[in-house]
Formats: sequence, structure tokens, C-alpha cells
Amino acid sequence: MYLNHYKNEKTVVKTVQELLLSEEDKSLITPEKITETVDSLLSMKLYAKFRENLDYDFVIDELIRRNSIWIGQDSILINNVGHVAWLTTERKKDWRYWERYKEWQEKKLDWVSLNALDKSTDEILGLLEDPTRKDAWDRRGLVVGHVQSGKTGNFTGLICKAADAGYKIIIVLAGMHNNLRSQTQMRLDEGFLGYETHPDPEKIKLIGVGEIDSGLRPNYVTNRTDKGDFNKNLADGAGIRPEERPWLFVVKKNKTVLKRLHKWIHDHVANIIDPNTHQRIVTNLPLLVIDDEADHASVDTGEQIFSEDGIPEENYDPKAINSYIRKILNLFSRKAYVGYTATPFANIYIHEQAETKKEGKDLFPEAFILNLASPSNYIGPSRVFGINNGDGSRKNQLPIIHEIDDH
Repeated sequence: MYLNHYKNEKTVVKTVQELLLSEEDKSLITPEKITETVDSLLSMKLYAKFRENLDYDFVIDELIRRNSIWIGQDSILINNVGHVAWLTTERKKDWRYWERYKEWQEKKLDWVSLNALDKSTDEILGLLEDPTRKDAWDRRGLVVGHVQSGKTGNFTGLICKAADAGYKIIIVLAGMHNNLRSQTQMRLDEGFLGYETHPDPEKIKLIGVGEIDSGLRPNYVTNRTDKGDFNKNLADGAGIRPEERPWLFVVKKNKTVLKRLHKWIHDHVANIIDPNTHQRIVTNLPLLVIDDEADHASVDTGEQIFSEDGIPEENYDPKAINSYIRKILNLFSRKAYVGYTATPFANIYIHEQAETKKEGKDLFPEAFILNLASPSNYIGPSRVFGINNGDGSRKNQLPIIHEIDDH
């Protein structure tokens, strides 16, 4: 049962939730308090019309669900060298991509989780650079989340806000296999594009956020079919101009695909010759790269040589996938890279000074590392198996392990 099926219920739930959020002490939001607030609202003359055919039990149950979960604080390491703070409340006014995504998520997420999503994506976006900033900038960060805890939902929210802010090219690196790439494309079709991507324009239909606000139509080159990865023939028909809507590319971490994408950007999107490197680069379109499962395939597993002073060998050849991700980033004067993973160990051990002449800097998250807090209803390994006390015993585990000592 979804809220958007019930206009009256949706309005009542949203209004009551806003009233409940004004409570300074959230521990006072009990089922009794929720019922009292709903009754009080419906007794008002302004809301009398909503009582007709209202599914009262559904409203109460939905509000209890939304207020039964808590989330801790995200933890973060930040390096703001060269960064200019820019994200303000004023800047976020009329952000339609985010607003429709938020409304779409309301039918699935409890209010606490939705607020946490809003807060964390604000934090991440604010640590990137203002896409309207004209001079060159480069921000690279890492977001760490628990397994199956909503990382895709988080980076979809980040993409929506980035599009609202003015990022024009958004590349999502989505696994190494066609089915995983296609699955991510489908999620972004629902949460960002708002329509089904299909090679046949006649078969495109509104879905997800597109059913909430169909006036936003970001551009796409890749589509949801198994063979819908980046294709030069399709891309050649896409004339990218800075004043247009944002462009979304969902691609595999595959040498051939990334090489093809790099060449196409170099040949068709780059707008000037860099006077220092004499290479074609893009200066008029800010880039956001989202690297899903950033510890997988993206990290260079070769061994670059460094001098005693920490200077890297500039002619070193990194592994192919790492090389082309960096080459794509290196084509842009204004770029941001955000990796998402549940297992960040490979990423944090990237040498912070690793750099080559052809690829530029490595993917070390030098700007920030943010650890997403998990909601109270998240069940992961520590919830199931408990925490090791250090003496061989465990605490806080679920009662699923029973020692048999009568053998």
C-alpha cells in the first residue's frame, strides 16, 4: 500500500509528521502522541474535508513506522585545502530534482532515515566544489556504508542534488558485469531520470520520480537493457552543450567501455587545448563521477615506484581500469569523484601522492572520508553475531547460536 495512492492520507501524514518534528524531545513521539496529534489535526475546520473516506488506521500505522527508527551521527574526516564553502539553505531553494526524489522516497523510507539521507547528501555535496565555480578544481572523496544499507539510494540522492546545483555530466561506474550495470541504470531511471531508458524512443515511459514531476527530463546515453552500456554510435547523436540539462552515463568498469567513453569525451566534448599540457580538455562542463563499489576494480593493483622524497615515477603504467577512470577525470578542469563502498581498505591505502603524467592523480580520497551511520533497524554481522569482547566471548548477539555440551 503506497501513500501516493491515497491523497487524503498522504496530506494528513505529511502534515502530522511536520508537527511531530517540531517536538524538541523526540522521545515524546509515542503512538499515543501520534494518535493525539492526528485527532487534533482532523478536528480543525481547515482539515475537516480530509476526514471523508480517510483510512485512519493506515495513517496511524504509517506515522508509527516513520517514527520508530533512530540513526546515529555520520563520522567524517575532512581536508578542506583549496575548498571554498558554498552550499547554503538559500542555494537549495527550488531544487526540483531533490524534491521529487525526496517525495518519491517518502513512501518507502521512515522520516528519520529520509532526514538522515538529506543531511548526509548535503554533507557530501558541500564537500565537493560549487559547480558554478569557474576556476579549476578537483575533489575526491569516499563514502563508506554498511552492506545493503542504502548506498545506492544515497548516491542517487547525491546525483539529484548535484544536478540541481549545476553539475552537467554525471558518470556512474556500476560494477563489472552487464546485469549489475543494468540494475543500477534501472534504479537511476526511477530515482533520477524519471523515465525508462530504452533504445527505442517509442517505448520510453514515465516511472518513479517522473510520475511526481514530469517536467524534469535529464539526458541519457546509456540505457537499461543488458546491451545498453556506453555506445559510440548512440553517443555521436548526443550534442552536449553547457546550457542543457545534465547528462547521465551508467557504465561498466570495463577497459573497452571506459576507453570508448574517454575517446568520445576527448573528441566530442572537450572544448579547449590546455596550454600547459597541450591536451584537449573540458572546461565548460563540471563533472561528477560516482564509483559504486569503489574498492572493486577501480584501485590500481600495480606497484608504482616512489623516490625517497615521495616523488612518484611519472611514466608508470597503472592497471587498465584505474588508468581510464583517471584519464576521464583528467579530461576535465572541474571535477569531483566520490567512491562508495562497504569495504574501504583498498581505497585508503592508495598512495596519497600517486600520480602519473598521462593519468594525473590516483583515486586516493584526499578531500574526505565519510562513514554513514546505519539505522537502528539495520541487521548486519555485528547485530547477528555480536561484538567480540577480546577474550573469546561475544556480547549483544542474537540468540541464534546454541552451544551443545552434552556430546
